[in-house]
Amino acid sequence: MSENRPRELLEALDPDQRQSALQTPLPRRRLGPGILALLWTLRIYVLLAVGVVVYAFVRSLLR
Repeated sequence: MSENRPRELLEALDPDQRQSALQTPLPRRRLGPGILALLWTLRIYVLLAVGVVVYAFVRSLLR
């Protein structure tokens, strides 16, 4: 099956059908425990990085 298959199917639809198909919400994907742990690790990293940046900014203002 080619990678362009979904695109070909969408192009074959009438404009009203295409709009309806594109506006249909997709269900949430269930993630495994490994991916969830990775996402939480990334969230914690971002919070720590933001904290370091804010600290450096405030410290540079006070000098």
